[in-house]
Amino acid sequence: MTVKELRILPPLAIGRLGSAPEPQDNYTLENNPDEPLGFRRIVGSPTLIVDDATGEIVDARVPDPVTFTVGQRIKPVAPFLEVFVVTSDDRMEPLTLSLLRKLGLGAAAVSWRVHVANRKAVRRTNDGGNLVSADTGWFSTHESRPLEGHCPNFVPKDSFIDFGRVRYIQPNDRFPEIRLRFTPGPGHIYGPKVSPDDPCIPHERGIYNPKGDWMHYELQADGDPAKKGGDETLPPSLYAIVPPAPPWLYDNVAVSRGYLDDACDGFVEVALNLKGERLEAAARITAGPPAIVPDSLFVRSLADDLDQIIHGPNVNADEPAGITRARAEDIVRRAFETVRFMNLVVLNGNAVDGRDPLTLDSMPEEESADTERAIRPIMSPTSVDTRAVLALHEQVFTALRSGAAPWFVDLLRKPDEVADYTDHGRRKMPALMCAADNSYLALTWRQIDTIRQASTSAMFGTPAEPDAAGVTGTPPLAAQLTPRNLAAQVHYAAAGNPISSRPVTAVANCCPGLEMDFRAVWRRILEGIVLREYDNLVMDIDPDAKDPKIRALKGRRLLRVAGIPMTTEMRGPATSDIDGSILLTTEANPYGLAPLEWSNALARVLRKHAGEMVPCDFSTDTGWTIPQRFDAKDPDNHITIELRIRPFFEDTTALISRVLAEAGELTQGLCSPWQNDYRECSCYYWASARPDFVNVEVAPTGLSVGDNFFQKERTGRYVVDDYLDQRLVMYDDLFQAWEKWLRFQIGGRDAPRDDDGTT
Repeated sequence: MTVKELRILPPLAIGRLGSAPEPQDNYTLENNPDEPLGFRRIVGSPTLIVDDATGEIVDARVPDPVTFTVGQRIKPVAPFLEVFVVTSDDRMEPLTLSLLRKLGLGAAAVSWRVHVANRKAVRRTNDGGNLVSADTGWFSTHESRPLEGHCPNFVPKDSFIDFGRVRYIQPNDRFPEIRLRFTPGPGHIYGPKVSPDDPCIPHERGIYNPKGDWMHYELQADGDPAKKGGDETLPPSLYAIVPPAPPWLYDNVAVSRGYLDDACDGFVEVALNLKGERLEAAARITAGPPAIVPDSLFVRSLADDLDQIIHGPNVNADEPAGITRARAEDIVRRAFETVRFMNLVVLNGNAVDGRDPLTLDSMPEEESADTERAIRPIMSPTSVDTRAVLALHEQVFTALRSGAAPWFVDLLRKPDEVADYTDHGRRKMPALMCAADNSYLALTWRQIDTIRQASTSAMFGTPAEPDAAGVTGTPPLAAQLTPRNLAAQVHYAAAGNPISSRPVTAVANCCPGLEMDFRAVWRRILEGIVLREYDNLVMDIDPDAKDPKIRALKGRRLLRVAGIPMTTEMRGPATSDIDGSILLTTEANPYGLAPLEWSNALARVLRKHAGEMVPCDFSTDTGWTIPQRFDAKDPDNHITIELRIRPFFEDTTALISRVLAEAGELTQGLCSPWQNDYRECSCYYWASARPDFVNVEVAPTGLSVGDNFFQKERTGRYVVDDYLDQRLVMYDDLFQAWEKWLRFQIGGRDAPRDDDGTT
């Protein structure tokens, strides 16, 4: 046997922040066959116990029950990353101590390097001096190595952010696999040294003098990046401001408090010195908040987007019908799981507790801000209730299972219909949920095609494949693990890793999630230019791009790629024409254009043309404002230049290309600090990650009652979100005690805590 290559699996591992001294128990989720839409069962799995002194795994135990906290402190999710070899006979097998011995080597022949970064302040200020990064350098020993994030603007220079630690696990005869463990940071906030002391920043975490531009950085009212040299995410600011409140209350003038956090992302690299040849491999890691709803999944996950990238937007007709049906059922189930954490009365745009709908976060309010038309509830105000809508999902699920739901596909919103603001368009599924671009949420093309195929008469009566009906949407993966099977590698469940470390538990490209903003990966998909993650503006040009035609693209809008539009028109009734469907224009957007999110817009292009040159159409004008409408028949209305589509994965591996996103870029567009996200963004596009409606019951009236997730006191009476209502958890509450206020939801209810606070 000859070793040709190395791989690290999983190629993307998610760590989750927490300050408890012991890491999260390993667990997986199982469906209850007796309650197909009941809450998934949290089932303990073999948890690897690492000896602190030696770095060896000394035991594996199955936790019962699975716990998520120790006292008031949340357990961090600390994933293992395993090394595999690709052999001369085109197989993949784990790199183990015994295999190393066969090669005449020992554990010291393997070396590691870990590099992570936090670029959140750089993202806003465009000042490289605000980059916080940690790099272990190469190592082959087994002690725990801290990830100390240093920054040029920190004063004193030895100040650092604790990004956690990594450890090369010492292999032994019982646990011979070569692996590394990443334990993320405790979830702390860091900030400037100020006087008097900031109650949100303990003295030991005041790490710099307010001399840099991040402290008191100010977002301009119109968000124009040319005015400050930086750029914003969407919605604007998403950082802690003075005073603590959402920026739109102050006309988007947002003055930064200078807060930083210990969220990060980057790379794990491994090398093997083999007979004078050095083999290397890499994987990505990221650190984000805990999975607060561990027994539920979001309707569109990062795993769905990755599957579409690997397999394309259409389901292979040769795929077994039982697997397709199982995947379709799982998508509908996840829609059900998402909706049950949403207070649909509020999100529909109804007046609640005497509050004007304009003051409530909802999709009608969101579209009103974009289109400058009056708020219109999406459904009839008297017909929307969380339990009632869940009953509709149950009917869809039952019909899909019986093979009698071909009509269901027509109810799904297509990705190019996200700005259809007619009543018919707004009521498509997923309903009442927003994507990152303020338009409506859509599933991936591949998810839609999965449901379409499962709903055809040809599959009538086909039972779902039991092995595929779990939480990954894929059949068992171990037998499929080959060098070319990227899906098997992406979904690989490393020993000891809870499911919350995997992409199926992360929010997708459709919106900036809590774990990462996956939209950032698409910014450099066209060689030569850098796009903005949330719309079609060309933000920058690659330094290596010498062609003057390419260099002239900065500030222009990308309109079409290989003939496929990157924008769509906003259409619907207007205040002046409440029954019509007209182009919805505003002074800021005179042509009524809305961007399409990258993952779906580029799905077919990437599938057909990865690595190839394709024609790309750009606007003739430049600047912050939306350009003139694109007319393919009018050559004076656009310019066309050919650009190369970069491959999404690196070489033949499942590693998302390092050219597409550097260390720190997957998390750079998220809130700073990350706790801010829980107050900035409302629940209507990631309710499974940041629940809204909890402890829900059916009142004697037949309607749903329950608590706002952020109510300090649980009363069973929902408190409408209000940034001045002290009955709710506020920014500074989270900054000072987030582990207290982010309460795990199990079975749709606050998970009980023991006397010592353990969940």
